[in-house]
Amino acid sequence: MKGPRGRKRVRVRLLSIGAALVSVLLGVARGQELQHRPAEQNPRVVACRIREAHASRSPAAGLVIFSQKDKVDAQRLSGLLRRAQDGGAVEFQSKEGGDWTAGSIVRLKSCFGRGLMILPTGRPLPAEGSTILVRFPVETLKPE
Repeated sequence: MKGPRGRKRVRVRLLSIGAALVSVLLGVARGQELQHRPAEQNPRVVACRIREAHASRSPAAGLVIFSQKDKVDAQRLSGLLRRAQDGGAVEFQSKEGGDWTAGSIVRLKSCFGRGLMILPTGRPLPAEGSTILVRFPVETLKPE
């Protein structure tokens, strides 16, 4: 039978292992959320937060309202939305390294820095509050 010192060592080791495991799991969980993309990395890709997502049966479409995830991207997203042709092509990615999903983009003029993505029926809608990457193809943007 172990004495009080042996039990204390076991508890300390378990606590140390537990703390390390929690730290690793939190790091993995944070790493799964899409992160800010500096303009230098790709000026046409912005991390965005889903404000609303709705599906319509008639006409069949998915509607997604989004804004920038990080304040630092507010001006860039606003500029891209202003330059985008109404109904032009846009793509979004729900998870790092995932497939890009195509849709159409419309700037919401009554809401500064918000966009409306129109998705074909049958495509899964991103969840409200989730983060996505939005990519504006060159051909969608009007010349400056």
